[in-house]
Amino acid sequence: MNLELPTPESRDSASLVGCIANRRSCREYSEAALSIDVLSQLLWSAQGITGSDGKRATPSAGGLYPLYLRLVVQRVADLEPGIYEYLPDTHSLKRVGDHIPKGAVHKLGIGDQPWLEEAAFVIGVTAKLGDTVRHFESQLPQGERGARYVYMETGALAQNVHLQCTDLGVGCVLVAGFDDLKTKETLALRSDLEPTALLCVGSKRNG
Repeated sequence: MNLELPTPESRDSASLVGCIANRRSCREYSEAALSIDVLSQLLWSAQGITGSDGKRATPSAGGLYPLYLRLVVQRVADLEPGIYEYLPDTHSLKRVGDHIPKGAVHKLGIGDQPWLEEAAFVIGVTAKLGDTVRHFESQLPQGERGARYVYMETGALAQNVHLQCTDLGVGCVLVAGFDDLKTKETLALRSDLEPTALLCVGSKRNG
C-alpha cells in the first residue's frame, strides 16, 4: 500500500531573492528527525505536479520527465527507515526496500563524505538515460544531446530542492561524487535507471 504524503504548501514563502542569497551547502547535520511535512514539500519542489496538464515543478526537454526519485529515509518522523520511491501523480511514497545497515550509505560516496550517513534522508535522483538519449539521437552530437538534457534537468531539480530547503530552514548538499554501481544496488534501481545525483537533507547542526 502506498503512503499518501501531506498536502504541500502553496502559500507565499520567503522571497526568491532571499532564498537565492542565503542558499548554502550544508554538510553538518544534527541527529534530529525531520517532519514528514518537510519531506513532502521537498519532493513536491523536486518533481511535484504543478498543473492540470501534468506539468511538473522541474522543466524537462520534450516533456519526457525521465527523472525518478528514490529516497533513503534515515530519520523522518512517522516514517519507517528504508528505501522509498516517490510517485508524483499521487504525491505518495512506495516502500521498495528495508532499512539500510549502518555505514552502507556512507560507502556510496567517492572519498569520505560523512554527510551521506548523517543526513535525515537522501534523495536519489535517477533517470531513464537511455530512453532520453534515443529520443534525441537525431540531434548532434549524436548520443550526447539527450544525456546533456538529463543532467540539465537534474541540476534544475537540485536547485529547486536547495531553494526550498533554504525557505524551510533545513540543510542540504548535492553529492555528485558517488559510486554508480553501489548506488544502483543500494537504491534497488531497475536496469533502465541510472543515478544522476544524491541530495542530502537534514536538520542543521547549528540551527
